[in-house]
Amino acid sequence: MDKPQTFKATVSSVVNVAGNFYVAKLTLAGPKEMLFQAGQYIIFQIGPPKIRHTLSITSSPADNKTIDILQSVAPMGEGSKWMLGLKPGDTVQFLGPLGKFILQKKSLRPKVFIATGCGIAPLRSMILDYLETGGTAAVTLWWGLRHETDVFWQKEFEDITARYTNFHAIITLSQPGVPWTGQKGRVTVHVVEETPELAQSEFYLCGTREMIVDMRELLVYNGVPQGQIFTEAFF
Repeated sequence: MDKPQTFKATVSSVVNVAGNFYVAKLTLAGPKEMLFQAGQYIIFQIGPPKIRHTLSITSSPADNKTIDILQSVAPMGEGSKWMLGLKPGDTVQFLGPLGKFILQKKSLRPKVFIATGCGIAPLRSMILDYLETGGTAAVTLWWGLRHETDVFWQKEFEDITARYTNFHAIITLSQPGVPWTGQKGRVTVHVVEETPELAQSEFYLCGTREMIVDMRELLVYNGVPQGQIFTEAFF
């Protein structure tokens, strides 16, 4: 893996995928390719004032000429305003790739991915990479959101499930409306109760710090070794 370097890219699209969630596609302009490992992130310099804005890459490493980034604009801080201000044709600059939250691809253990909100970003990249490169271990995604209006990529994960027999995705809502027929409640409880071979699996947690702390404690309490738990806290 090359050392981090500065890249320039052109904004190809910015899409409001659901609620406060936006996905931007960037086409690399200089250099025109970036080799990265699924789970890594990039850092933008935005402003004024100049601040560092970190976002995980959510697209597959298989396409090294474009990258997708995901962001919730709910906080409405400088990063949110920057995302809302992006438009096709804009030029952006960033440093990357960075980060050690990467998939243990050679491990044969079942892989359980657990996300809340935008924590899905690096996990989506990991899942796509693992399945596209022939990974055969069982792969389960648990994704916790709040409301029906927050749900996106549901059809994509259904399509991936149809394509790969070793993949299964579950979305659970903590504040569902009456029409919701899917899983309900906090994602942490479901994972412990519904994961077969819990102590033999490896876990990738990304999202709120609170979820990660709670999930790690539950996993360890239920016999999962610390070395089989990998985390990336977003806030």
